[in-house]
Amino acid sequence: MANNRRSISLSKAIFTSIFCIFTLLSGHAIANSGGKEASASAGAPTAALEPIIVNLSSFDRYLQIGITLQLAKPEIADKVKLMMPVVRHSLIMLLSGKESTQIQTAEGKNELIDEIKERINRVLDVKEHDGVTDIFFVNFVIQ
Repeated sequence: MANNRRSISLSKAIFTSIFCIFTLLSGHAIANSGGKEASASAGAPTAALEPIIVNLSSFDRYLQIGITLQLAKPEIADKVKLMMPVVRHSLIMLLSGKESTQIQTAEGKNELIDEIKERINRVLDVKEHDGVTDIFFVNFVIQ
């Protein structure tokens, strides 16, 4: 029984270590991308946010999420960069209020996409068709 618990603890430690290394490496890659815009959908401009890690509302799980924004116009990327502290704060507040069961399903993720678009466009003080038009999850891990 004790060996089984040690094995489980060791497995958790190994998984957590690998997860942390992956998180650091993915953050490094985004930081070194120079913030250049890429094309995600039909030449639409995009802006990648640095990964966000939050405790979910029950505090027994956390979410690591990587988000790329599809933008209506290239100049919105400058506004996103300027407002980044407020954008990240708004997203952290939104995400940390979620339960893991709310966002595990495809329906839950689609609802979250709509909420994220609404929050960021509110921060940017633009309408959806003038600001963030879509959200792409490039990483979504609930642990």
